[in-house]
Amino acid sequence: MSLLRSDQTQVVADWPAHANAAVTSNGALVSGKPALWRRGLAELIDRTVPLPLLALIFPKWVVVVLLYHLLCEAAPERRSVGKWVCRLRVVAVESGVRAALWQAVARRVGSALSQTAWCSWQWWPWAVGYEIAALICVLLSPAGQRPEDWVAGTRVVTERVFRQLRLHQSATAKSQDG
Repeated sequence: MSLLRSDQTQVVADWPAHANAAVTSNGALVSGKPALWRRGLAELIDRTVPLPLLALIFPKWVVVVLLYHLLCEAAPERRSVGKWVCRLRVVAVESGVRAALWQAVARRVGSALSQTAWCSWQWWPWAVGYEIAALICVLLSPAGQRPEDWVAGTRVVTERVFRQLRLHQSATAKSQDG
């Protein structure tokens, strides 16, 4: 017995190896999402950078883990170490431009709390539940969004799609000026 309906299974089976997006006349991104392995590798890198296992030995380290995950996408480029390595970007859904600072921080709240929960074995069941729910959302969402992405109005795209969006926006701006 499958946990997914046949149409949901097809969505998972059709996950593209690389994101090829279509850009509408207003610059909105209508299709395409990064390959699951790229998202997974970026997340793995981000989760090992602050060394959350140290928090089991040194409980005060949990503050570093929490702050890293809340602020990892707050840099001017709006991408974490894992997203930089995997060439991924976080963009605003409506405009396709780099996410605003509040969006970058808001979309990391779930991951930050989850990583903090992993630092204390009593909270592991909650962390596992969150991780499974987030993965299901990424798999079933046409845009590959986690629940926090829906709330913050963001999504993850490849560097290639991000550049396409920027080129489209600059071409649109030039045509409006001249």
